[in-house]
Amino acid sequence: MLTFFTITHLREKEGAFSAEITFNVSHPVFTGHFPGKPIVPGVFILEILSAILSRLTSKETDIEEILNIKFLQVIDPETDPVVFLDGSISEEEGGRFRVDAVCRNGETIFAKFKNLKYK
Repeated sequence: MLTFFTITHLREKEGAFSAEITFNVSHPVFTGHFPGKPIVPGVFILEILSAILSRLTSKETDIEEILNIKFLQVIDPETDPVVFLDGSISEEEGGRFRVDAVCRNGETIFAKFKNLKYK
């Protein structure tokens, strides 16, 4: 299966993480979303966060609750084929994880995520 992104670098230290994400501009989803002007769907960034969390915890994770998301800029995969996700992960009761993160490229902030709950 052709994936729409690759985690090219991932670092974690004391509950903080930093990830470099490269988008596959030739993925078919970008042809349909939107023709002639591709953008990364916001739900894809949530999927990327799930993949990062799964890799860091060695567990399959699913979103359980979303408390605060702000999409500030669209991501054009042709203009910004690489983005960075920086944030923190903490384990809570019942095997849940809390994630706070920022999706950016340089000083451009595409999205902010506060208090996402994964199980």
